[in-house]
Amino acid sequence: MEESQVFEKLNQLQADLSARFALEDEIVKLPRDLKVKQELLNRINLEYIEEHERSEAAKIELKTLRIQYEEAVRARENSEKQMELISTQREFEALEKEIKDAAAKEQSLLKQLHVKDKQVNEFGERLTDKEELMSLQKAEVDDETSKIEALLTEKQAALDALNKKCDSYKGEEISEDLFNKFSNIVRNKKGKGIVPVHGLVCQGCHVVLPVQFVNDVRSADKIEFCPYCSRILYYEEIEGADEQFRKSLSDVEIEEGGLADFVDSGEFDDLL
Repeated sequence: MEESQVFEKLNQLQADLSARFALEDEIVKLPRDLKVKQELLNRINLEYIEEHERSEAAKIELKTLRIQYEEAVRARENSEKQMELISTQREFEALEKEIKDAAAKEQSLLKQLHVKDKQVNEFGERLTDKEELMSLQKAEVDDETSKIEALLTEKQAALDALNKKCDSYKGEEISEDLFNKFSNIVRNKKGKGIVPVHGLVCQGCHVVLPVQFVNDVRSADKIEFCPYCSRILYYEEIEGADEQFRKSLSDVEIEEGGLADFVDSGEFDDLL
C-alpha cells in the first residue's frame, strides 16, 4: 500500500478514535451526573434524620413539661384547699407564700410549655417539607438512574462497535505499535493525530520545520513524526506556499537541516 493510502487510512482511524474517546468520556461522565443528584438526596436524608432526632427530643421535653405543669397545678390547688383548715396567722402567711410560689412555678412551666409546643409544631412542619423534598429528589434520582442506565447500555454498544472497527485497522500497514502510538497522540492532541505540512510549517503546532526534514516528509518514504508536537505528518501541496513562506522569511536565516525557531502563525494565515 502506498504511503498516501496509509495516510488516508490514518485519517479515517483518527475520526473513529476521536469518536471512541468522546464516547468513553461520555460513559465516564454519565454516572458523575447521577452521583451529584444522589449526594444531594443523601444530604437531604441526613438532614431529615437529624431534624427527626431533634423533633423526638423536643417531644420528650414537651411531655416532661406537661407532667411538671400538671404537678404544679395540683400543688397549688392542694395548697389552696388547705387555706380552709388553717387556724393561725402564722400558718396563713406560710401557706399564702406556698401558694404564690406554686402559682409562679405553674405560670413559668406554662410559658415553657407553650414555647416547647410551638417548637414541636415547627419541627413537624419542617419534617413534612423535608419528606416532600426527599420524595421529589428520590423520584428525580430514580428517573435519572433509569435514563442513565439506558444511555449507558446504548453508548456501551456503540463503543464496542467502535472498538471493533478501530481494531480492524491493525495490520501490515498499521502495526500494533503504530496503532498504540497514534491512539495516544489522538487522545493527547484533542483528536488531531495526523496533520499536513504546508510549506515548512506543521499545521498541528504551527512551528517551522527543518528543510531537510520537510523533504523527508514530502518523499513519504516512511511515516514521520513532528519533532515538536509528535503528530504524524504528511505533505500537502498548497499553491504558492513555499514561495510565500520563503518570501515572509527573507530576513530570517535558516540553516539547511537545522531546526528553525518558533514563528508567529499569524504571519502565515494564508498558508495554514
